[in-house]
Amino acid sequence: MEHQRVIVQWMEFKIPEVLPRQAQAKLPTDFITTITGPRRAGKTYFCFQLIKQLLRKGIPPGNILYINFEDEKLLRAEAEDLNRLLDTFHELSEIDEKQEIYLFLDEIQNVKDWDAWVRRIHDTQENINLVLTGSSSKLLSKEISTKLRGRTLNTEIYPLSFKEFLSWRGIDYDLKTISYSKKRFPVKKEFSSFLSGGGYPAALLNEELRDDILQGYFESMIFREVVERYNIKEIKKLRILAGLLFESATKDISYNKLANKLKSLGYGLSKNTIIEYISHFEDAYLFFQNLKYEYSLTKQLGSIKKVYCIDNGLLNAVSFKFSEDLGKLMENLVFIELLRRNKRVYYHRKNHECDFLLKEKSRIVEAIQVTEELNDESRSREMAGLIEAMETHNLSQGTILTHEGEGVEQIRDKIIQIKPLWKWLLE
Repeated sequence: MEHQRVIVQWMEFKIPEVLPRQAQAKLPTDFITTITGPRRAGKTYFCFQLIKQLLRKGIPPGNILYINFEDEKLLRAEAEDLNRLLDTFHELSEIDEKQEIYLFLDEIQNVKDWDAWVRRIHDTQENINLVLTGSSSKLLSKEISTKLRGRTLNTEIYPLSFKEFLSWRGIDYDLKTISYSKKRFPVKKEFSSFLSGGGYPAALLNEELRDDILQGYFESMIFREVVERYNIKEIKKLRILAGLLFESATKDISYNKLANKLKSLGYGLSKNTIIEYISHFEDAYLFFQNLKYEYSLTKQLGSIKKVYCIDNGLLNAVSFKFSEDLGKLMENLVFIELLRRNKRVYYHRKNHECDFLLKEKSRIVEAIQVTEELNDESRSREMAGLIEAMETHNLSQGTILTHEGEGVEQIRDKIIQIKPLWKWLLE
């Protein structure tokens, strides 16, 4: 392995201009910083953003090293290669020993036995700060040694938010006045594009190739993050299951019904294997399961799950018939935005249903309903679900997100805020 070439390549690298992301990472010196998220969502460029921040704070360029372990020169890297790279960095770089050193190790999970090396460096090299990225949510929970738990701080990077999307497009606005300003027209136009096309950066830059790019991301998630990572042998069945989940986005899923459906298609999988595969999809940030809120944890874990996809563009690229259902696209978008905002999300269902409940500490603090529009057909259903959720959890205010509608309604002692989704996304 050409360790010198890797280090010199970084020393000569010109960091590109980056679109600032909303996510924040403070890089505390006594913690390992981890950055996780789906493939191609922007983790590498977020690292570049952090490096630029360090340079502005006066950290010398020679004290910063970035290595991407998806570089073909670093394939099959092992912990010993990390030692050699670090030694070579000390030999070739102009390091100011009086200042902190920052190592950015991108897609670190590709390195064999990386976790033991990270633990040793963190324990023995006080002036070295580690920033690790990975495309698996399990980077923290399973693959970092138990000895490091409690000593890591994680930041999740998702595809672009609508705020970031507008910044990418060069569109400015004032949230306080936008409802009355002509600037709302380009914002709403871009929202239509964002709602169906999603927020993967490369797909936005190449709209004519968007579906091809996103289908490629799906293949990469399946093979790199699931098949190779977990040594899956039944690849065809895995892909069929993924297809069924795309079709089920925003809907209930039943493991038994999925097993029966697969069996009817000639691709039998056991219920336990289906649960395992869906867990792998979640680790790869491809799909997410939302639980019904119950006061009993046992009931909650045993409840019917609803499934959501990481990005509307990906959803449309792989499941073509989804693009016609604006209500479902809106619901999927809201779920991912709530995750991006670090919310603990559930759904409500008794006699009626409410799409999202948000929990802080031990109580539900907000109820949100999502619908394309409040018309004669949908109004009573959407209001009933929201009011029931509010009464169940003693909430005085609730929110309905629509495509266009805006206003405030009072039903008995409950205040209902009706907001256009595009505006809520900018709050």
